[in-house]
Amino acid sequence: MWVLFRPGPYICGEWDFGGLPYRLLTNGIVIRSTDPRYLASAEKYLLAISKEAEPFLAKNEGPIILTQIENEYGSWPFKDIKYLLWLKDFWKRRGFGPFYMADGAGDRFLKDLIYPDKEIAVGFDPGMNEDDWNFARKYNPGVPILSSETYPGWLRHWGESAWKPSDLSSVIRWYMKEKKSFCIFVAHGGTSFGFNAGANDGGEGGYEPDLTSYDYGSPINEQGLPTKEFYAYRDIIFGALGVEPQPVPAALPAFRFSPVKPRFYANLRDNLERSKKYSKLVSFEDMSQNQGMAIYRTVLPAGAREELHFEKVADYAQVWLSGKRIATIDRRKKRAAIIIPERSESAVLEIVVEAMGHINFGAGMRDDNKGIIGEVKLGEKTLDDWTVSLKPLSEESVFSAKKSPHDDSFPGGHYRVELEVNESADTFIDMSKWIKGTVYVNGKNIGRYWNVGAQQSLYCPAPFWKKGKNIIDIVELEAAESREISGMEKPLYSNGEQATKNANNVW
Repeated sequence: MWVLFRPGPYICGEWDFGGLPYRLLTNGIVIRSTDPRYLASAEKYLLAISKEAEPFLAKNEGPIILTQIENEYGSWPFKDIKYLLWLKDFWKRRGFGPFYMADGAGDRFLKDLIYPDKEIAVGFDPGMNEDDWNFARKYNPGVPILSSETYPGWLRHWGESAWKPSDLSSVIRWYMKEKKSFCIFVAHGGTSFGFNAGANDGGEGGYEPDLTSYDYGSPINEQGLPTKEFYAYRDIIFGALGVEPQPVPAALPAFRFSPVKPRFYANLRDNLERSKKYSKLVSFEDMSQNQGMAIYRTVLPAGAREELHFEKVADYAQVWLSGKRIATIDRRKKRAAIIIPERSESAVLEIVVEAMGHINFGAGMRDDNKGIIGEVKLGEKTLDDWTVSLKPLSEESVFSAKKSPHDDSFPGGHYRVELEVNESADTFIDMSKWIKGTVYVNGKNIGRYWNVGAQQSLYCPAPFWKKGKNIIDIVELEAAESREISGMEKPLYSNGEQATKNANNVW
């Protein structure tokens, strides 16, 4: 199997921060540029990965036939061409090449890049007709051209509709007839386990977090099973080649488990890792935390009814005053005014913030810090002197959490159930009765759930289970009581609050 090597450091892939480490969101570091601090970090990573990849280059009788310089840099609004040249020079000095770049098929994507260069093939995301190939010939004639990402479906965000695969049959017939090179992206719909799913900025300050599942209608589904599209595309490809296809491996086993109701284990406000006082608000990244949760507290003086103003909350928050929840903030939506009622005495303001994926594509990447960003004002007065308590929700911290008595004055909580499994196999855990949170199986974070849709179940592969006793932990943000979960052999979807945009691969 030939390999197009895509080392990044930026990869997009609907991955948290596009694959870049969250620590780059501190100290004003300018990502994907010649900022010396960014280059120093990138070079350290690239040196490590180049050592791993070098034995697999085609010149060393390995499968890597092309190395990508950067990913979709033509869509990056802050182009720094010296950065592309730095990357190319790095790989040439390491003995890599030939190279390719992948971008949208159009002048606005290809202009101002480092074409023409006979060492750089042109990839399109996607390239689906002869006009796309003509764009490539215009910018870099005489080099290989490929559709580097031909989409079998379009990505989904929380709150959008359930997906249907795009029918690529006619496009694949054209590729084969015209002897075009192409990649189906993605051929296998995987899973963004843990907190690895990213987000889109949605334009004009919007926010569109990605689902845990990365299966948007792929011909090989999330569990690794072939779909009807797989067989249709295989028949077109092998028919054009005049080759008989090999038998498809037997389906992987999947199991069900009957509904069980986890028991309350600990309050969300317990098992905090550390607390610290700050005169001004600080982001998760400034406190060396990637995602998870944090609780921001300050004291409000007695006063009249006033409006509470936030500059930015990333990404989901509950606002409490003297132990009573007064508002919920969802970054995806236009925020209603938050009113602080009249107070005859001082009151504790508490904001419980959950961070979701960092933006992985577009201008919003550059400042997608998590937590409460900027100022918080009560009327015209800026609130200072905050105590911030961190709860990163790491796998280890959830698995080893200490039990605590149930405080029913606060919704949500850490729930746990022990499940006996006779033989490990794949399953999909039905979370449709819960509201919003994260699931862990034997200490493995299998991802987020949210009742806004479209995803209503979480894929848990066989290696995460063990024969005998298994522990399932649920960190729920909203539900005031436990609800049932069950295991299914197939995933469960629903339609969300809005129709999915770009369903037909239109940028």
